[in-house]
Amino acid sequence: MDYSINNISYKYSSDGPLVLDNVSLTIPEGSVTAVVGPTGSGKTTLVEVLSGVIPKLISNGELSGEINLGENPVIGVVSQTPENQLFGYGVEDAIAFGVENMGVPEEEISSRIEYVLDLLNLQFLRKRSVAALSGGQRQAVCIASALVMNPNILIMDEPVSSLDPNGKRLIQNVLRQLRADNTTVLIVDNNLDWSVNVVDRVAGMLDGKFIYNGSKEDFIKDESLQKQLGVMIPQEAEIYHAVSKFCPDLAPFYNYDHAVDELDRFFTPVSASSEAAASASDANAILTTHQLNKIFNDGFQGLKDINVSIQEGRVIAIMGQNGSGKTTLLKHLNGLLKPTSGDVRYRGNSTLPLSVAKISKNVILVFQHPEHMLFEQTTAQEVSFAARMQGVTYTDEDVKNILATYNMADDAEVFPVNLPMGKKHLLTILSVLLSTADVVMLDEPTLGMDAFIRSELRSIITNLREQGKSVILISHEIPFVFGVADEAIILDKSVKLFEGTKEELSRRDDIFETIQISLPPVVRLSRRYGFPHICYTVDDFAAEAERMFSGKEADRS
Repeated sequence: MDYSINNISYKYSSDGPLVLDNVSLTIPEGSVTAVVGPTGSGKTTLVEVLSGVIPKLISNGELSGEINLGENPVIGVVSQTPENQLFGYGVEDAIAFGVENMGVPEEEISSRIEYVLDLLNLQFLRKRSVAALSGGQRQAVCIASALVMNPNILIMDEPVSSLDPNGKRLIQNVLRQLRADNTTVLIVDNNLDWSVNVVDRVAGMLDGKFIYNGSKEDFIKDESLQKQLGVMIPQEAEIYHAVSKFCPDLAPFYNYDHAVDELDRFFTPVSASSEAAASASDANAILTTHQLNKIFNDGFQGLKDINVSIQEGRVIAIMGQNGSGKTTLLKHLNGLLKPTSGDVRYRGNSTLPLSVAKISKNVILVFQHPEHMLFEQTTAQEVSFAARMQGVTYTDEDVKNILATYNMADDAEVFPVNLPMGKKHLLTILSVLLSTADVVMLDEPTLGMDAFIRSELRSIITNLREQGKSVILISHEIPFVFGVADEAIILDKSVKLFEGTKEELSRRDDIFETIQISLPPVVRLSRRYGFPHICYTVDDFAAEAERMFSGKEADRS
């Protein structure tokens, strides 16, 4: 059977605006459908309606319309905030919580837990405390807690935002298996980059309405629709749109193998270059670690002999798979964690004797999940929070200018917790701009952000660097990282594998093979076709490709 919603309208209060406006959607059984749309378009509210949170738990709003999900459907939901869905001290307890409440016999519960632990490669975490897991590992456990219920409808709200590339590939394989088992999956996520190869259909929301419902192929071809909805697509598809403007015979593609097949018709592959890359910055280090080791109470070693040097006025990306030690390193840099041995120094002086509050005047961390940093009653008050805590002088005009610059002026009086996830995350970053810190650390800052808000994030990072501040960035969005970073630190299994410039890293295929992460398509393709310099953005790639293409056309004439 097909599932459907018909003429659904919803407002959170009788005098509030319509968040869903006469929405209708048919969801084929056993299909994988992606629901996309900009922040605030109504996607998460739709999840709450489909899952029954509205009106069973949120009951003070007004809901109308018809929902047809069959008789007694088992609906599994993967929340965009894992902390809101994980109950219990240990991993096994968290996975079992939902299915235990369904009254499933204990023997079957054990069998189901073994199945999902194997399916998601989580056996090594089963005895760990949930609190000790990395953000990506918690997200994987959250997915396991939904799958163990054997849902016939699985709703996933930004399910892989904290997962590393290996984790995303694993979830792709899980989705293929679910589809083969006739499980219906709804992915609510504005990032099609990771899911495009498993999605069957795309439904696009704008202002509480669906403005598109069709095949993924037609959606990927429609560049104007993608931009209107603020959707992130695979970088290969971005390359297609850019290059097809001057190469009209180019056929559409949205993965690397198809990109190579098509671009090889117009550009000649060359042997890989081994020329020396630019040397690292000679600027003085502002923040350093020295033989940093961290062993947690459960015996897990989070860091092993880590030596890093953060240069002033640079953007440094920290990359690696989930559990490699990235967030653990950041928490040592801002004092939230103290090392088992080793030292952290700011401008040559050890920070180990200092409190987190004292360190934050120089080194400040924006957490992966914005709820951990929202304290005030209004968005405007939140922007000035760090400044007030540090005794920094500011004016109301300063706050207004920040909100206006990053398109949040209309949200000035909104209760921060009520903002959509992408805006919550942007707000936590805006809240440190008035602080005294000259090292700003961002842990997975793209979480929940549509393409519009990601553009604001790029602007913030650029502005901080132009002010001479250092930005340390953790992100699994590799094309985004290569577009904004100057330097990189690679961690793997708690050990540092690499530290150097982006240019050096872009030629280290061995590093990426070790950590099982792919270089961005623009890097790989610009190397493949022997461009004069390695490209890190689609605009740079298109400019170089157009010059090369025009030269070949001129030679033919």
